[in-house]
Amino acid sequence: MNQPISRHYATIDGRWGPRQVHYRRSGQGPALVLLHQSPQSSRELAGLMQRWSAHFTLIAPDTPGYGQSDPLGPASLGIADFAEALGEFVDAIGLRRFGIYGFHTGASIGLWYAARQPARVTAMAANGLAQLTDAERRDILANYLPPVVPAWDGSHLAWMWGRMREQTLFFPWYDHRPAARMTFDVPPATVLHDSFMDFLRAGDHYAVAYRAAFESRPDTVLPGLRVPLLVTAAAGDPLQAHLGRLGELPPGAEVAPSAGREPAIERCLGHLLARRGDPAPAPVATRALPGRLWNRMLQLPSGQVRVRERLDGQGEPVMILHGAGQSADAMNRLAQGIAGTSPLIVADLPGHGESDRPATGPGIASSAVACLEVLGEAGLTSCTLAGVGTGACVALEMGRRSRARAHPLALLDLPFLPDSGAAAFREHGLPDLAPRWHGGHLLEAWHMLRDARLFFPWFDRRQASALRLESVLDETGLQAELLDLLRASPSWQSLLADTLDYPVTAALATQRGALAIGAASNSAWLGATRDAAASRSGLAAQLLPGAQEQWLPALLALFT
Repeated sequence: MNQPISRHYATIDGRWGPRQVHYRRSGQGPALVLLHQSPQSSRELAGLMQRWSAHFTLIAPDTPGYGQSDPLGPASLGIADFAEALGEFVDAIGLRRFGIYGFHTGASIGLWYAARQPARVTAMAANGLAQLTDAERRDILANYLPPVVPAWDGSHLAWMWGRMREQTLFFPWYDHRPAARMTFDVPPATVLHDSFMDFLRAGDHYAVAYRAAFESRPDTVLPGLRVPLLVTAAAGDPLQAHLGRLGELPPGAEVAPSAGREPAIERCLGHLLARRGDPAPAPVATRALPGRLWNRMLQLPSGQVRVRERLDGQGEPVMILHGAGQSADAMNRLAQGIAGTSPLIVADLPGHGESDRPATGPGIASSAVACLEVLGEAGLTSCTLAGVGTGACVALEMGRRSRARAHPLALLDLPFLPDSGAAAFREHGLPDLAPRWHGGHLLEAWHMLRDARLFFPWFDRRQASALRLESVLDETGLQAELLDLLRASPSWQSLLADTLDYPVTAALATQRGALAIGAASNSAWLGATRDAAASRSGLAAQLLPGAQEQWLPALLALFT
């Protein structure tokens, strides 16, 4: 029977300073660590975890700088550095003796760790282990890892998509000769999109562990290895040709090609089952990182929710709620304005950021219920709510459902539209961004976000709808927005559609606690926010400073 996969963050303070490692966990029994390839994350191992969870407690970390794990810092690291970082991680979560399964880059990291800590590793299974010739290494290091530089027109997205697709056709991906053609099927668009999203998360850092694996020389550590070792590779995997290059092998090592992907997986499983590790301890509670926002996952009845917290302030706790298509990461500048003065919790709404996608599309009511549950899990009896955009409607609904726990309310950029404006958003503002085989959905999302900085609403590109404000079209900021939008799809469309039907006027009228509402002078939602405030007697919209860091201090000052 498949075991559920849970997600966690481990907090580490070691050679590279304070950092967090995100990991997946499933199953029960002896511990087995699973290590992914580059530029992916532990996400790619979810299917394997479901298959092997009956045999092991499976621990699959995101390599530092990939997925949701913090990078180590330097842009140039060796495979031994990543092995040392793995050691800090397994120590942090309390593993003693365990097996290791590594795929491609993960195989290199696992091998180096096993060579350094043989007493900790009961067995090592390497599915694809790179042993490049000097000529191959020079060629790959010169061509395989070009930088990822966001372009104003989104053309870098077409390159990134093509790069991930080409990697399923040729090895190296840039070598289009018939001899470099691989024999695998091109994955469906949804699978390519998942791989692309890991690439997008890693950004230009994607090359760091990749380069370390290409530069590594397994033949320098294999002779002295004292861990039971299996090295295999499936037919069609270009690393199968590397099996004969590994040189002198340690006693008892098995190096054997496999007829396909399934035989390779089964061979690895048999090797690891014969040499099991110690039982894994219970998950370790995530420790805080002093002086900065830190991540942890909370388990709610509806699934896991990621929250970012900083609890060192002495004032009234504040919970920040982002808008549709955003994440807690997008609230960093807003949170900076009160960081250190009030305890902070910033949640990814259901289906957004790193929170689980609910079984049905999230709406205002279900998001409010989930956020009230977050307060309970976080141990907060009451707090001030600060909602942005759709998050302001979620805050209103939380206040309506639990005034004792969710007041006062600070509402920013409240999406209050006339019936005609709401109808236009329903018709044009909720595009289907499902993955397309050619990657065109990425350019659609990019230009949607870019036009949102030029027009209001973004889909009305007439001069009459042009924003007469100084537009900030920085590609780095757009790239961060794109990541949030894509990982929230299709949940953000469902949440925004429900927002358009939310009775803002009635919700404002029934609020009995302290209430403040505002928008910045450069906000596209300034007019809508003023209209919303005007619907309630005695409520006036505050004109906020241009810098996001100043918004919450300005609104929260109204409550003192």
